[in-house]
Amino acid sequence: MSELLNDEGVVLYGDILRLTDALGGRADRTIREAAGLGGSEFEVLLRLARHPENRTTSARLAEELSFTSGGLTRLIARMEGAGLLTRHPHPDDRRAALLETTPKGRELLERALAAHVPQVGADLVEPLTPVERLILRELVTKLLAHSARGTVQGPAQP
Repeated sequence: MSELLNDEGVVLYGDILRLTDALGGRADRTIREAAGLGGSEFEVLLRLARHPENRTTSARLAEELSFTSGGLTRLIARMEGAGLLTRHPHPDDRRAALLETTPKGRELLERALAAHVPQVGADLVEPLTPVERLILRELVTKLLAHSARGTVQGPAQP
């Protein structure tokens, strides 16, 4: 067992968890202080903003966020009640609804990003050289491609 305690994968996994916890906790606090949004609310608004016209289906959003449909349904209901997004009938699929960010949701996302971008830049980007950032992006993409979650979607192209 003692050789397993210091296994390369176990140690690396622990370091990734520590880094994620440190960066994620700080990001969550920054976003909540700037805009009053929880981490899941911020992620939903961010993902919606990356879609054309700031809208997509809840099924697509659940897939991008790795949420269960029930978990996302509850979150969407809370966000709709808070005036952050609205649901519209899907023009091509009666069973689906399109989710769209409201002006209030867009405003809070802008406030959150205005605080989050400098903080995440200082924590994640500035300590690395441009070459190190490129290598890190390639490694993260490679690991995500081999995971159940898949790679991160980039912003929608205009």
